[in-house]
Amino acid sequence: MKPHFTLTQYRAFDLVSFAVILAVVEGLISFASSRWFPDQLYTVSVTAGVTAIVMIRWKWFGAIHAVIGGLVLCIVFKSTPQQYIIYCVGNLLGLLGILIAKLIKEERMRKNIFLACVYGVSVLLLMQTGRGCMALMLGYGFKNAVAFYATDSLSIVFTAIILLVAGKQDGLLENQVHYIHRIQESEAEDRNSTDN
Repeated sequence: MKPHFTLTQYRAFDLVSFAVILAVVEGLISFASSRWFPDQLYTVSVTAGVTAIVMIRWKWFGAIHAVIGGLVLCIVFKSTPQQYIIYCVGNLLGLLGILIAKLIKEERMRKNIFLACVYGVSVLLLMQTGRGCMALMLGYGFKNAVAFYATDSLSIVFTAIILLVAGKQDGLLENQVHYIHRIQESEAEDRNSTDN
């Protein structure tokens, strides 16, 4: 983080960057599947993976990305108002991943890629559960609610890969306030050793 950036500015820049990445990638994937593979039953999404990373970095701000992912998918597929509610509101159940991350411990996730993948897949399953619950609340049948797990099953692989890659990058899967302090302490130690 550059010294002239405040924490608020850095957080805003970081959140916008992840939102743009999510919107572009989710949009491209949704567009490709709706145009080239319209008869396929399965869908693929990066929303859970990106949201899981943002929740580690900025906790509840991940809600923004959970909703953006649902919005982009619904816009591309020209969804009904009910489907907007199902995806945008349903995805918010993934925020319970913050509690899962607290149980697993962020430090352990950075050291153990398997735990990072478990966390990411948990966020995806929570989002799918949220969509299913919203579908039931809006009068869709049980079969439709369960379909969110089946049709989105390929996203498990995508989410695991996203978390696998993120876990190997320094600072990417880390609370950013802690990361900034860690970098500042490291720089201070380097200056002290140079002065001595």
